Amino acid sequence: MSKTIIRGKYVLIKANLQGTSNVIEDGAIVQENGTILDTGKFVSLSQKYPDSEVIGDGDQFLIPGLINAHHHGRGVSSLMMGQTDGHLEKWIHRGWGRRSLDPYLMAMHTLVQQIESGTTTVMFNQTAGLASDTYSEASKTLDAFREAGVRVAFSLGFRNQSFLVYEEEENFINSLDDHLSQEIQEKINKTKISFSEYMEITNQLNKEYGDSSKIKILLSPQSYHWVDESTLISIKDQAAKQGFGIHMHMLETLYQGIYSQRLHNQSPVERLNELEFLGPDVSFAHGVWLNERDLDLMSQTKTGLSHNPSSNLRLSSGIAPILSILKHDIPIGIGTDSASINDDDDMLQEMALVLRLHRPPGLNNEYITADQVLHMATMGGATITTFGDNLIGSLETGKKADLVLLDWNRIKSPYISEDLDPVEALVSRGRKKDVQSVMIDGKLIYHDRKFTEINPDKIKSQVDSILSRPTSKDTKNGRKLAKEVEPYIEKYYATWKLESDELYQYNKLN
Repeated sequence: MSKTIIRGKYVLIKANLQGTSNVIEDGAIVQENGTILDTGKFVSLSQKYPDSEVIGDGDQFLIPGLINAHHHGRGVSSLMMGQTDGHLEKWIHRGWGRRSLDPYLMAMHTLVQQIESGTTTVMFNQTAGLASDTYSEASKTLDAFREAGVRVAFSLGFRNQSFLVYEEEENFINSLDDHLSQEIQEKINKTKISFSEYMEITNQLNKEYGDSSKIKILLSPQSYHWVDESTLISIKDQAAKQGFGIHMHMLETLYQGIYSQRLHNQSPVERLNELEFLGPDVSFAHGVWLNERDLDLMSQTKTGLSHNPSSNLRLSSGIAPILSILKHDIPIGIGTDSASINDDDDMLQEMALVLRLHRPPGLNNEYITADQVLHMATMGGATITTFGDNLIGSLETGKKADLVLLDWNRIKSPYISEDLDPVEALVSRGRKKDVQSVMIDGKLIYHDRKFTEINPDKIKSQVDSILSRPTSKDTKNGRKLAKEVEPYIEKYYATWKLESDELYQYNKLN
């Protein structure tokens, strides 16, 4: 592969948490065989590498590829499937009524959206379907990533308890009407796999797809409350022996914190620390209800976090205490969780939401900056996904040529003052529509707003055709079952005393 120069009006080499991001005006980077060779002013680099192909005309903003640090990748959103937003404890069971769609097609559909918004790496956590289809679904998903050329940190979510509410399954099921308890039990049984089966499937996926630079296979206990402690210890042991990273949900809702306090008079993070589970190979998703002690433990162990603001707002979970997390120097990324604010997995828009969400009242209070947000979406995401910030996350020499060219003229239209920090303008106003080109490993997979590897129109047409068919009997039955069990779930949690029943309550650190 010949050398390529990619130029921009502004070139973001690296976004720093301290607000000192390295931006080169009228700059460029040089890549060869997918690796960045050089950075600097375009004029100098074009003279130094005179025979190189030039991409960009100098009117773009060149940034590192964005990293989606937590995503379930259904592609077709829950809302599109008829599953309205709501509190997680009830919402999650409404998923029984989602229409079925081939995993390869779902993955390709979400990848179209991810690439269009400048995402080059995804933390993809695949949730359980039928137990018998687990391996097939996972391999189809990974086939889609391999075909599209997007980096992926892939994990299968494992769950062996609390399928309905946060307690022993049998107790809750026995409280249901006889006909309902039988149907519910059958529904749960169809999605269960043993831990040995889970590890067998994961190891096989790692053998067939694992590629340290393009595809990472991780382990994923779905959450503390969804996996028993002996299995959590086994997962940590297997991860250490085989070099797997671990990604799991953590304190997404207030009820999950209450559950752990009832069991051990500890938060889940405190309990996992006692189990020696935390560490730099572990990352959490959400973390809305983390407390100060949790943050201290995560900081000490370098346990990471993905912030998913749209998802947390849509599912009434709250707002994660990101300002405190940043002060604790905890590795942190940004994820869309397949529930972005507009159902389009626009990482640029998610960044803008982060920028606006964490600005507390008070003239002397600190607030999040555009540089910090960009760091989270690049360098932070590189750490969370376990690819490492020595491989991706910035446009420094020696790193992979994963990058995005955005239309600067469109971002600044109709007007932006010439003295405004361009990074501030980018995070505030950049959106999916501004993405012109996306490169991964030195290869353009999206150029001049057109895909080079996949056919998005065909994918969207197939999705539309399948979902336009009459709703199946199984889907209708799933929706009916979820509706019937919902009052029992509401009744179960009615006795759980929340810290505030009347006022807005967004996280543990208010």
